[in-house]
This record gives sequence, C-alpha cells and structure tokens, in this order.
Amino acid sequence: MMSNYFSSGNVYVIDDVFEEAKPIINSLYKLQIPHIYSDGSGSSLPELPVQVRLIFLDLNLKPTINPEDKKSFKNLHASILNKLLENNSCSYVVLVWSKEEETLLSDFKSMLLDEDYNLLHRQPLDIIELNKKNYFSQNNDEQGDSTFTWIPGTETQLFELITQKLNENEAFKILSSWETLIRKSGSKTVDSLFELACFNSEKSISINLNQIISNLSISVLGAKNFKLLDNQGKTDGFMLALSELIDDEIDKEIILNTQKPEFTKWVKPNLNDDFICQLNSKLLISKDIRKKELTGSLFVADPARHDFLNLFTESFDISKDGKATHECIKINEGKGKGEKIKIEEYIEKLFIDNSNRKYVIPIEINLTPLCDVVQKKEKYYRLVPGFLLHIDLRDYLLQSTDRNYKSPFLFIEIYHLNYIIILDYRYLYSLTFEELGRLDKLFTLRKNFVDDIQLKLSNHVSRLGVLNL
Repeated sequence: MMSNYFSSGNVYVIDDVFEEAKPIINSLYKLQIPHIYSDGSGSSLPELPVQVRLIFLDLNLKPTINPEDKKSFKNLHASILNKLLENNSCSYVVLVWSKEEETLLSDFKSMLLDEDYNLLHRQPLDIIELNKKNYFSQNNDEQGDSTFTWIPGTETQLFELITQKLNENEAFKILSSWETLIRKSGSKTVDSLFELACFNSEKSISINLNQIISNLSISVLGAKNFKLLDNQGKTDGFMLALSELIDDEIDKEIILNTQKPEFTKWVKPNLNDDFICQLNSKLLISKDIRKKELTGSLFVADPARHDFLNLFTESFDISKDGKATHECIKINEGKGKGEKIKIEEYIEKLFIDNSNRKYVIPIEINLTPLCDVVQKKEKYYRLVPGFLLHIDLRDYLLQSTDRNYKSPFLFIEIYHLNYIIILDYRYLYSLTFEELGRLDKLFTLRKNFVDDIQLKLSNHVSRLGVLNL
C-alpha cells in the first residue's frame, strides 16, 4: 500500500484548480498519507526547499500562458521544482497530472535535461504519466468554454495504477519505507517520554517533562558541565541523548514489525573501485567542517609537525617480495655500483613525486573521546597523524599491523580522487584547543568509522607484547 512508504509529509499536490486536485487530495486523506497542496504560486510553496518523494504536478498551470510559449512553460515549472526541492538527486517521483499530457510532457522532459534550469543532476527517478481526461468528464457550454467533472469511482483505478507503477521500482519503495520507519521510531520515542512524564501524578506533566529533559541532558553532558553550559549547549546534550533512545526504537521496528516491505531485486556486488569509493564515502564521511574539536575531525597536517617521510616509508613493504623492492631492482638494472639507488631513496622519491600531484597528503585525525568533548573534560586533544594515499599506490603498503590503520577506499570530493587513509598510532600526540583551532579541517569521519579507529588504537596501546631480554 502507498501508505507504507509515503507517510512522512513528503507528498505535494500542485494544481492551480483546487476542484481538479480535490479527488487526489481526498484519496490521500483516505489513505492517511500526509500531503501539502499548492496552486504553484510562489507564496504557496515552502520558504525553504524540502525533501520530497512524490509530486502530483499539473502541466496546465497558469492557463493564461500561451501553450505555444515553451520557454514560459519551462520557466514556470522549473521555478516550482527549484523552489520546492531540497533533493540533491533523483530521490523523488513526479506524477504528471494534465489534460494535455501528451503535448506538454515532451517539453517538461526537455526542461529537466536543460542545464540552464539546474535540474539535470536531480531529475525524477520516474515520471508517471496520467491524463486528467481519463478521470474527468468534459462539459462544454454555449460559449465553447470547457469544465471538467470528476468521474465517481475512478479514485480506486487511479491509485491502483500509481501503486502498480511505484511497485515496479523496489529500491525506491524500500528506501521510502525506511523513511517511514524512522518517523515512526521518532514518534514512539517522544511518546515514551510522555508516558514516563505521566507516571508521576504528584506533579504536572509539564514539570515532569522538564525534569526528564534535564536529566537526559545531564546523562550526556555530566552534572558539572551541565551547569556551565548555556541553554543551547544543554539542549544539544538532550538531543544527543534522544539519538541513543531512537536507535533502540529503530532496532525494534526492524526486528519486531511484521508489516515490513521485502526487497527482492538483489544483485552481485559492484567491485568497481570508483563505485566502492563513492559508496564508502557516503557511509563513512560527513562533509561537516564546523567544530574542529569534534571527534573524527580530519585535518590537513603541517608537513613540518611530524616526520611524514619516515611515516610514509615505514608504511611500505620493503621486504624482498614487496612491490617497492621489485621496482627498485628494475631501476637499478644495468647501472654501475655507484649509480644504484637504495630502497629508502626510491621511496623518498615516490613520496616527493606523489605529494606534488596530491597522491600523498599528510593528515591528522582528532580521536579525543566524544564524551570528553561533550562534557568539556578534555585538557588536550588527542590526534594521530598519517596521510591520504591514492589507491593506485595501495600495492606498496605493508599488510596491516597493530601500529598502523588502513581504511577502506574513499572518494575525497575536495581533491576528486580516491584514497586510503593510513595512520600510525605510534605518533599519537596532543594539542591545546587554541592549537587545534589553527588546523585546516577537511571533513568529519562518521561515528562507526571513528569507533573502528579508536578500537584499534586502544588495542595497540594496551597490548601486552613479549619481552626479549
């Protein structure tokens, strides 16, 4: 059912004649699908763009526009989509709802492909074509003007067709269903707090809620830090606590809900490097460059702060079977004894040459525990240096050791290249807040990525080792 994956208020009905949109609106009401009606005018569209999943769009807006004036038609509909859509991709479906669908649809599609209208990168996933004439009867008066009357009973036919079309794209359906699951989990989380507030009947619910919100904030920030922070800081602490609570509700919705949709279009993994890098970056990297003290902040390093050449060299496999060794031997073939270069010299040349073309970029990552950052308990920020290494150089690397961290492949947008993050835990060091503020932040690593790095750091620091006396 459509209500399974359109229930987050992300459906828009755009038609300048309300009576013609009314049957769709009534059907959406019956299906309990939240939606917003707009006549297409600027004042009826959101002040800020929003995430939309389904748009019922009339192509006959503003009938005063000459149907032959294609430029005006495109300008009008492009301005509506640009004002409406926060979507930065094809994550929505347009249901074309028009009396002249056949003649106007080609103009609408050509508008989407025209770079001048800024919609090329976010064309709809699908365009479902519907002709109003199949659902309205046309009546002409003596002056030749036409009026349209909804044909009773065609609501079921209309929505069966829409559901059929949407079911053809299982990926869209499952992702939209996940959106609905998140909304339900959020609602249940809020409801559980109200339920707790009602438990103590000696005080008013408002007072109990204030107590719950305060306690949740303190649980994240700590009592001492809670007293020192302003209202916004305390609120941030409460929001972080809620994010932990909603995780539990999401898990329950996924595991216990028997009404879940099922995805069947499984395919073999795409092993293309570019695809893997893009996907990993979406999962593991946030583009947020604010708050340099935030755990997971990745900075461009000052090359003079650490011996990055040595760090680079010690990350390479220089054994007799290593790629660097084999290439060094090839270079030395035919050279005299005094002309041959050592493996260390070869790696230093690799470092210099690849640094110049952004294949090797020294970095530092802030690994200070998040609880210390939130509760303002840190005295110094703990960072581990390393570098971004272009994936073309991956075969030179040592297999992972307890002192090194090697990340999955990542696409780094600012450089438009694919990299691996290499860290050396032996270089762990600290900076003050003022020193941290002078670093150049590139992006932030997501929590699960940081957790993995921190876990391996703790294993390195706490390893027992073997004494050789």
